[in-house]
Amino acid sequence: MTVKKHFLTRRSFITASSALATLPLFHIPVARALNVSAAADIRSFNTNNDWIKAFNDAFSQNEVVEVPKGVICDNINTGIIIPAGKTLKISGTLAGNGRGRFALQDGCKVIGDGGSMKNICLDIRGSDCVIKGVTMSGYGPVAQIFIGGKDQRVMRNLQIDDLTITEANYGILRQGFHNQCDGVKITNGRFTRLQGDAIEWNVAINDRNILISDHVIDTINCTNGKINWGIGIGLAGSTYDNGYPEDQAVKNFVVANITGSNCRQLVHVENGKHFIIRNVKATNITPEFSKQAGIDNATVAIYGCDNFIIEDVEMTNSAGMLIGYGVIKGNYLSIPQNFRLNDIRLDNSSLPYKLRGLQISSGNAQSFVSITNLTLKRASLELHNKPQHLFMRNINVMQDADRGPALSLNFDLRKDVRGKFMARDDTLLSLANINAVNEKGQRSVDIDRVDQHRVNVSGLNFSLPGR
Repeated sequence: MTVKKHFLTRRSFITASSALATLPLFHIPVARALNVSAAADIRSFNTNNDWIKAFNDAFSQNEVVEVPKGVICDNINTGIIIPAGKTLKISGTLAGNGRGRFALQDGCKVIGDGGSMKNICLDIRGSDCVIKGVTMSGYGPVAQIFIGGKDQRVMRNLQIDDLTITEANYGILRQGFHNQCDGVKITNGRFTRLQGDAIEWNVAINDRNILISDHVIDTINCTNGKINWGIGIGLAGSTYDNGYPEDQAVKNFVVANITGSNCRQLVHVENGKHFIIRNVKATNITPEFSKQAGIDNATVAIYGCDNFIIEDVEMTNSAGMLIGYGVIKGNYLSIPQNFRLNDIRLDNSSLPYKLRGLQISSGNAQSFVSITNLTLKRASLELHNKPQHLFMRNINVMQDADRGPALSLNFDLRKDVRGKFMARDDTLLSLANINAVNEKGQRSVDIDRVDQHRVNVSGLNFSLPGR
């Protein structure tokens, strides 16, 4: 992955979003009432077989507009503004060629009731918007739901729930460089057979209070040659900086209760701070998917992040975790610091080839890393550099002897440009209950460390055969 210019992250700022940004915005007081029983039938306004005019007329006269079951509104190939406070109920079908979109203003709702949308984008431009129960598909739009635009405003209290997106490019795409989202809940989604990311929260340096939870993601495989496509859930700040500035990071978010399978990378964060990833279940996260996308193969990939927690992650027949530097034009920046990994499980016992286990780079003075309750089967734990304090407890790792050591601690990186991030003075290495063996139960540990007189070791208790 390569870092973009103009203070963007390594993920490409989607150029097609500029077309979405040209839609006008209407700032009308929010109307919150949802009276579905009073919905207007869209057919009553389609007098000239012009569905676009029909929607504009219907919304100008009614609070709720419905596409009834069995009705097909086709040729939705341009932008339609849903006025503030109004609701679109979809029981039938809406279809376009990929250029059509509904733009939601303050207080708008799009409610699915057994209907579907194909090749139409929902473009969120206001606060207090709700999208619920909607089924979407189509490779026409870059994203089924777009959140962005160039208007410098705050969009509050966005709710997206019970969403189904299949056979599409991106599911939800947020481009957050120009504006702010404060209070977002994206819950209970089903994302299948996508080319791009299920949820991409990109250049989101202004956003806060983001919850992404309870999603099922299955089969993301970028075959169209696009670089950096093909991730389950990705969040990114702006350019890397060794000072870890708050105003350049994506922050204050939770990703939880994610079930993923059949993709190259499931959860991705770059230049992030103050976040939690928890309760992730992954199967078959392998390099067989998105082969030309240029992204690492990992269930969880973390780049250049500070102050985060990852816990309760269960991986089967999958690449494990990559926690590493930010990289700009070959320069290593922002080594991960101040984080905790807890209750991590990876079982590749039945996988016929070797994949990444846990590869962790960490460092810097006045920082810590805690790794507790880790179980790896037929996989390796590899650490590079060292923070001021490194705590490891209850570690059980088994790796086949012909695939390398089960546990590698590489603390001597002075000849590596990345070694400048390693804390050397007054450091603490605290290890307890470490069991690292090969398939025969033999000790399988590789430790590369110098300047031992500068390292205070406490609580050391290797339970390794032959020690």
